Amino acid sequence: MTVSPVVRGGAAASRGRVATIIAVVVVLGLSVPPLVVLVVQGVAGMGAETVPPARLLMLLGNTLLLAALVVALSLPVGTATAWLTARTTFAGRRVWATAITIPLVLPAYVVAVALSGMFGGDGLLTDLLRPWGISRLPPAAGLWAATLCLTIVAVPIVHTLAAVALSRMDPALEETARLLGQSGSRLFFRVILPQLRGTLALAACVVALYVISDFGAVSMLRYETFTRAIYAQFRGRVEVGPAFALCLTLVLVSGVLIAGQVMLRGRHGAGAAHTRPAAVTPLRPLAAAIASTLLGVLVLFSTVLPVMTLTTWALRGWAAGARPGPVLEEAVNAFGLALLAGAVTTLLAFPIALAARRRSRFTRAMEGVPWITHSLPHLAVGLAILVLSIAGPAALYQSRTTLVLAYAALFLPLAIGPLSEALRGIDERLLDVSRSLGRSEMRTLVGVVLPLVRPAMLTGAALVFFATLHELPVTLLLRPTGSETLAVRLWGAMIEGQYTTASIAALLMVVISVPLLALHARSQVRASVAS
Repeated sequence: MTVSPVVRGGAAASRGRVATIIAVVVVLGLSVPPLVVLVVQGVAGMGAETVPPARLLMLLGNTLLLAALVVALSLPVGTATAWLTARTTFAGRRVWATAITIPLVLPAYVVAVALSGMFGGDGLLTDLLRPWGISRLPPAAGLWAATLCLTIVAVPIVHTLAAVALSRMDPALEETARLLGQSGSRLFFRVILPQLRGTLALAACVVALYVISDFGAVSMLRYETFTRAIYAQFRGRVEVGPAFALCLTLVLVSGVLIAGQVMLRGRHGAGAAHTRPAAVTPLRPLAAAIASTLLGVLVLFSTVLPVMTLTTWALRGWAAGARPGPVLEEAVNAFGLALLAGAVTTLLAFPIALAARRRSRFTRAMEGVPWITHSLPHLAVGLAILVLSIAGPAALYQSRTTLVLAYAALFLPLAIGPLSEALRGIDERLLDVSRSLGRSEMRTLVGVVLPLVRPAMLTGAALVFFATLHELPVTLLLRPTGSETLAVRLWGAMIEGQYTTASIAALLMVVISVPLLALHARSQVRASVAS
């Protein structure tokens, strides 16, 4: 039994129209309102001239300087680690490749807490260096501490992007270069590095956007940037003009980076992966020892020492009689919020991804709007949603519903991405067979489409879960009264000097994140093997 092309096209068009209508409602209801509020309130704040130009220039200089330093440090380190783990062979290479990416599951403010416990007169690093004649290290504060903290978090981002690019390169170019006498460092700088320029430029945009959007780390390390100033202007004030004026300036800076990121993503995504793997270089014993040492030092300072510091800090405080308070209850609350946000966001992302399967200009634009909201500083988006909740029904102000919808507005692209890729990979003939057996569009969707995209839905939900678990500024602004999460508890404990509570909250966040990430990665490997 065959299906008429007219019937097939009519059914697909009907399904596409329904999905598009729902997707438009979701985008207009979630992603667009915060953008409108930011523009309107920001222009009003600028018009009132409530922010002195000199302060704007100081904040802009501080923010851009921090972003430039983090980019300058993370690009070469991340590229080097990607090259060593992807293009060379030595003992423990795969273990190092995994260990380098662990900071991806640690929010920057957790690293900031660890650095606060490593440095200073009583810091763990000071204790380790005291036998070498170093009796005191400076406290972790200011530009250098913020740079170190955000570089630790940024290196895995660069590493991941560069490693993917290295795996997609055409091995024929390198083979030709070797035949022409190129080898070693000359091969890397003349052949491989030019092919990485687009990826590294994209990584620089991503890292810079991450840095200027950070709120928790720069606040805990007492470095004055836009995000810290915005929160200080808003907290406890009736007039929100200054805060939104700073928000608009930060949004404009972010907009430049977002535009560059979109352009570079388009160029970078044009290349196709090659089925033949690129050649790897076996390292000689001395070179392998040097590589392992360098990677070991990086993992030591980015993962081992921070976790040791948090553990030592917690044990010292506990032995001294300090008690952390209800952090277990807050961990359960954070876990439940993250699960709910992951489920809701994935459900809202499904019609958008389904509509985006029809690659028209309208659906591309509709799919792109949530990325704009996601890429903006979360503190600015949180302030805009707070204004919307105040203007709306009283039941929405500081409610769990508003908080979950705010998470969905911020993290919608994390669920859309995997779903869009999975939906585009479905063979339309499978759907035609289902319809030819008398199944309705809804039964085809539930019985055929959903099982095929279930791994992608789980991936998107997992990404939203981790982002929600780590989210600080939006949770700080919109959480219901009396409803605390690990991120908020950690923030409050650091502000009040309760270091035992802060370290235990940070360790709980690590304990929740790392095993779940490993379980998710294992399930993804099984799914790829099964397919």
